[in-house]
Amino acid sequence: MRPPLDPRTRIARKARRCRLAGLLFLAIAALAAATIPLAGLWPAPRVHCGEQGCSRTSAPAELFDTEDAARLSRSPTDLRRLDAYVARGSVRLALAGIELIDVGPFAVLMAAVGLALRRLGGPPTDAFARALPWLRRATIAAILWAIAQPLSDALRQMLLYRGTSWGPHWILPLNVNAIVPPLLLAIAAYATVGALESGLQAQRDLDDFV
Repeated sequence: MRPPLDPRTRIARKARRCRLAGLLFLAIAALAAATIPLAGLWPAPRVHCGEQGCSRTSAPAELFDTEDAARLSRSPTDLRRLDAYVARGSVRLALAGIELIDVGPFAVLMAAVGLALRRLGGPPTDAFARALPWLRRATIAAILWAIAQPLSDALRQMLLYRGTSWGPHWILPLNVNAIVPPLLLAIAAYATVGALESGLQAQRDLDDFV
């Protein structure tokens, strides 16, 4: 039976795990941010590898929902028209902008959580107090992300409809099941962090008074 670890050793190990987890979240944030320009440079990427090597293509039809993508697949004329439309520089730029709306809050969320974990794994003095502001920023990003996802999907669809024979469409992102649960969770997390900050400030005021 192993002897129990010294409390300082246990704390040091937990701090190291926090820092490593923070690095993981920061790496995810960086990867997410990298997809923003990629959405404009290479929309709906597809790589096919065979005996003659690998080829890189783009399949803009896959950016539509399942039903519309199936309709497009039955119309070679619409597929060619969509490919030509997506090849325009202005459309590529718009796709990157929509990806920024979609992925930007997620990248900020991951980065804020990563930095909070790094603070928690740092010097123990006021570690929790230094992590809380980053957790608050993470909850704000989570609220924005819950709203941005259905909004960006609708914007992407409206942009791409212009490249088909169906013409421009207006889409309202009113999928309650997709918006409300993550939004409520994010708001609850924001309120919790606010309560923790208030409690920490009250404790500081009490310590100063004593």
